[in-house]
Amino acid sequence: MNDLIISSTMQKSFPTLIQGLRKAQNIFDSITSFEDIERKFLKGAGLSPNTYRSYLQAVRQFYDFSFGLNPLQVRPGDIEAFYDDLVTKVDRNTAYLRIRGLKKFFSGIRNVIPFYTSPFEIMSKKLSEKLNRTKKGNRKKKALNKGEMKGLLAWLQEDQTLMGLCNYAMTFMLLTSGLRASELCQLTWASLEYFEGKWTAQFIGKGDRQAEQELYTLAVEAAKAYFRAQYGRDPQPADHLYWTISTYEGETIRPMTYATLLLRVKNIGEAAREAGIIMRNVHFTPHLMRRSYATGLYKSGMGIKAIQNKTRHQSLDTLTTHYISDDDSASPFIEKMLA
Repeated sequence: MNDLIISSTMQKSFPTLIQGLRKAQNIFDSITSFEDIERKFLKGAGLSPNTYRSYLQAVRQFYDFSFGLNPLQVRPGDIEAFYDDLVTKVDRNTAYLRIRGLKKFFSGIRNVIPFYTSPFEIMSKKLSEKLNRTKKGNRKKKALNKGEMKGLLAWLQEDQTLMGLCNYAMTFMLLTSGLRASELCQLTWASLEYFEGKWTAQFIGKGDRQAEQELYTLAVEAAKAYFRAQYGRDPQPADHLYWTISTYEGETIRPMTYATLLLRVKNIGEAAREAGIIMRNVHFTPHLMRRSYATGLYKSGMGIKAIQNKTRHQSLDTLTTHYISDDDSASPFIEKMLA
């Protein structure tokens, strides 16, 4: 942004406005990367790292589409043109999420620059309804059923290579803990505690809040077995549970990263489908494991309130709508009802 040249008369007449304009200039002059945008305008709402990452992706796409248009110059028509272009490339649900990310971005600017008005605040009701349109029908995401989970774990356990041991240990932990990907990646052995026959993990969860999660004993043992295979020793408190694996000479081994975990789970899903272990078209992500964990607890008879506590969900509606898949046939229940 160019330096502001403001007449002395205007400065005397509108001192508050002038201060605001100068503040806006200083803020935008301090932005040198998209990471700065995430830190200044997106972070701080208590959302998950994945959500922030999705919002930042929306900002990047809009920036490219608008040829770097200054955010303070964006109007509702620019948002609509971006949306119209999006829906030619992705489905309406994805387009909706991108628009929601932009709305959060402009709201972030509004919080930092009080005199600013977001284009979402001045758009027509008709346009607002258009941007909030999603695909109709059942949008409940899939979860692995009991048979698929058991079959997947048994199949993964057959691979005794270092990669196989790691994949089995991570998948076992995700399916039996409901941990988010970012939470799994930050775990060290110091964050685990064994007390009265139960393992628990302490970590920073969604919204940068301290969280605790019960871990399944066999999954912890699988993590230990994998660690011993990779390092030839028992884990120390400062060691992470899961690590990357060297695929070429000289590659640095690091604690498991979000990107690597996402790719691993995706590859596991593709291989499982090719091997006939998973017959349905299920999109494999770490969050699939979290949904499967919640659904498995529900179908095993655990109460909704208890599942809410185990998954650390504030919203019961979000839990039942997006995490618990209850699509069983009604026939067996009708037969019992009429018996």
